[in-house]
Amino acid sequence: MIQIYTDHRTCSGSRLLVLLFVACLMLAAGATRAQRPSEVSVSTVVVVKNLNNADSVAIADYYARKRKLPAENVCAVRCTDVEECSYKEYVEQLMGPLKQFLAHLNHPIDYIVLTKGIPIRIHEGSTNSVDSLVVTMDKAEMEGFPGGVETLMRSNPYFNKAERFSHARFGIYLVTRLIGYTRADCLRLVDNSLAATRRDGPFLLHTGPGHNDEGYKTINDGMHHANEILTSRHLNSILSTGDTFPGDYENLMGYYSWGSNDLKFDKKAYYSLGFAPGGIAETAVSTSARTFADPNWRATGFQSLIADLVAQGVTGCKGYVSEPGIMATAHADILFDRYTAGFNLAESFYMASRHIHWKDMVIGDPICAPYANEQAAESKK
Repeated sequence: MIQIYTDHRTCSGSRLLVLLFVACLMLAAGATRAQRPSEVSVSTVVVVKNLNNADSVAIADYYARKRKLPAENVCAVRCTDVEECSYKEYVEQLMGPLKQFLAHLNHPIDYIVLTKGIPIRIHEGSTNSVDSLVVTMDKAEMEGFPGGVETLMRSNPYFNKAERFSHARFGIYLVTRLIGYTRADCLRLVDNSLAATRRDGPFLLHTGPGHNDEGYKTINDGMHHANEILTSRHLNSILSTGDTFPGDYENLMGYYSWGSNDLKFDKKAYYSLGFAPGGIAETAVSTSARTFADPNWRATGFQSLIADLVAQGVTGCKGYVSEPGIMATAHADILFDRYTAGFNLAESFYMASRHIHWKDMVIGDPICAPYANEQAAESKK
């Protein structure tokens, strides 16, 4: 079960009211008040391959070829070929070589794409995702302290923004991963991104029974608000609030649910979901990205995995390598607002995520943007 983590810092009552008021205005206005996103250059994307893993090499080379990345934007490293590594291995085998690689490029990089075959999690501390550590690797204050590793979550400077991302402005990288159970699943992530076009939906949002306690209800509130935003843009949004866990949907452009945390979770229904090219998803499940190695988890009763959604054709999704706390999940309203307003996959997921340097993984091609060439409908909110 996903846990509630709270921030115990306080501020004066008047200041808190002002901050809450401003936050509400920003959420209501969303991306519709922002400057239209401009096209992202592939020169700002680096893909990383692990020379010790054949899948990693094949996936990175395929992505570079299909996306027409400059040859100098492919970074080769040699990592231990396991899902969980030590912090020392991460620093020496991935972070160090990657930072050195980026330092020698003569152009800015905003997006980093990791691949299957690179470790997803570290042993120490809070068992952070490797991806989240790469996000903040240029921020020394977020890395390990001398003599140990400090892995507490940090505030995301890009959270709830509605503007084009740049590393120069925000000081972090937007990191995504091409990963799934199989190499074929990973290559399909690329193909789906390139085939993605604007569709009116459907977007399926399932609140399910329960989860209305303070803290947890923010997830359901976000889905309700997302439904209002999508509907106001004349998109086909399905807000499911009943006890039956919905299944047998095809060509989804968006999906959000409690996954296996739903009191009426139905595995068969979950496995029956299908996605259109460009479709994205999030589930409020604590360990949804704990592994991409074993599709046989279904017999164990563990929590649902986003790897299944990848196998079922999703183009982008978000998951967690270990317990993240409820506040780490992507806000449904921000996620779908930004994505359908023309921002790319990586921007949409990171703008919707309050925390970084934590347990998160964003799956997919970062610059996938099926709504980028369409004028976003003006929200009625």
